[in-house]
Amino acid sequence: MDMLLTFWSLCLLSPVIYWALRRTRRRLRSRRQLRNRWVVTPGPPPRLTRDRPSLERLVADLQRLEEDFRRIDCSNPPAKMQRLQAVSLAYDDVLCECCLALGLPEPGQRPFSGADRVQAECELARHGLTW
Repeated sequence: MDMLLTFWSLCLLSPVIYWALRRTRRRLRSRRQLRNRWVVTPGPPPRLTRDRPSLERLVADLQRLEEDFRRIDCSNPPAKMQRLQAVSLAYDDVLCECCLALGLPEPGQRPFSGADRVQAECELARHGLTW
């Protein structure tokens, strides 16, 4: 009788034990995956490289921004001052990119004053850049 009881208990309990072990293994694996998802592996820092646009593209941007400034200045759209300020800041950024492309130092702190902007434009013209 003891032998029969042992045999039946093994037959009935082995699928339950298998199911419990498999479930525990899955939980541990999912926890490990969650934990490893947040682990930062040491390595070289990412390179922050920025592809610089070509000089022709920068000149086209300067022309376009200058036209936008004139168009906004002559018309009376809503939020005219904010639009003019946004175009001026974009123009300053493109001027800085042009200076860097030609190997010139940046003109100064942004937003540029009128004198800084004219000085940067003169330096670019002196180095052969026209728009």
